[in-house]
Amino acid sequence: MFASHKLFNGSQIPQALQDKIVQEVQALDNKADAGSVQLVLSPDLTQHIAVVGLGSSESSANTSEIVRTAVANGIKQLKAKKVANISIAPMPCAHAAGEAAALASFTFTGFKTQKKAEETPLSIVAADATAEWNAGQVYAEAQNFARELMATPANFMTPTIFAQRVQDEMASLPNVKVNVFDEKWARDQRMGGLIAVSQGSDEPLRFVEIVYQGRPGPGPVSLALVGKGITFDTGGYSLKLGKNMDLMKGDMGGGATVVAAMRAIAQLQLPINVVATVPLCENMVSGRATKVSDVYTSRAGLTVEVMNTDAEGRIVLADALHYTVEAHQPQSVVDVATLTGAMVVALGELYTGVFTPSPSLWQHIDRAGATTDEPVWRMPLHDRWDAMLKSPIADLSNIGCKGEAGACTAAAFLRQFVDGPRLTPPAVMREQNNDESVPRWAHLDIAGPMEASTSEGYHHQGMSGRPTRLLIELAKQLSAE
Repeated sequence: MFASHKLFNGSQIPQALQDKIVQEVQALDNKADAGSVQLVLSPDLTQHIAVVGLGSSESSANTSEIVRTAVANGIKQLKAKKVANISIAPMPCAHAAGEAAALASFTFTGFKTQKKAEETPLSIVAADATAEWNAGQVYAEAQNFARELMATPANFMTPTIFAQRVQDEMASLPNVKVNVFDEKWARDQRMGGLIAVSQGSDEPLRFVEIVYQGRPGPGPVSLALVGKGITFDTGGYSLKLGKNMDLMKGDMGGGATVVAAMRAIAQLQLPINVVATVPLCENMVSGRATKVSDVYTSRAGLTVEVMNTDAEGRIVLADALHYTVEAHQPQSVVDVATLTGAMVVALGELYTGVFTPSPSLWQHIDRAGATTDEPVWRMPLHDRWDAMLKSPIADLSNIGCKGEAGACTAAAFLRQFVDGPRLTPPAVMREQNNDESVPRWAHLDIAGPMEASTSEGYHHQGMSGRPTRLLIELAKQLSAE
């Protein structure tokens, strides 16, 4: 219902029911503000009806987010009334309504031994299930899959279990091939960084590769997605504080969102060739663990001095990025990682920080974020960050030498392994914001958005599964190029 008390697609609702809904909403002085909900009873008093507010404008630029929030709030209120079967009437944005239906019904209680007696299985359908509604469901179910992977305790989501889940999820999808590699393969691939991080854990590493061939015949890989897969992060010898360490079961959030997006891309059969890689391991403390000041040799041949073992995500991502670019030669490569606490300080949980030298790739990511209402913010790349990665004994340090610009130097470190090392800074240092060389590269730091602090609207408190829908939308946009 709009603020004018006009029902969207009211012509499809019996006049008597329309009149009752409008009269009751008006009598209760409900303004139909965006996202509001008013429960009324059907004329025969047998059904609850959630009248959701769509706000004052019938052509708002925020229509998708308004619909997503309103539908989710309506579902939650009906669920609180123990309604088991919900039918969603046509909405201004069917895709957003389909997303809301799946996102709002997500729960994660898989390890509770006793269910609440009042819990009732919830069935949600569309009164008119269009292609847009169905696509929205696929987007949202992918995010829910990422939420589940991230929320699962680390002893039930080891690198081996994660890799097996990927194989199980992808097994029935057409045009998809999944490869799972072990430590021997990683050593053969000269992945010194992945080996260095993983060697402190008793859990064996895994390297997952997903290849989706959405276009017939041979053709280039349009998009590569690389996700950080640290299934638990203690910080290693640069040990984290105990407070909030439980969240580190979600430190594989980049890998989870990448895998979930790939599942949706294949389900939607998008006409695009996409590759995803996820280096999987734990970052633990033991007699075998990498120590501060140790030096390893990366797959790119660059030596790296480990000045902070809690900056391990960039170490495993560097090897994965170098392998992905060399093996698949993608036109664009996007890495996704819960990488730095500095990004949480800078942007909080709302925005994903995006580092890219490519204006055109940034425009695609920005548009994908706007379409899915998963906000992004472009962060700076600069020659100065490269200069801060110097080490007195190795080619690079894994952290900046000045203890500042933590998210920026992490991004600069990763870029060294995409399009070649930048070990000698230019005489005149400049911002790196206008480079369209192939592969176009972007780094998404999702350390803030990895967790939702509230369950407002379609959000679920806990691991968020973001930015899964953005990644799917990005692939969709690139498929049209």
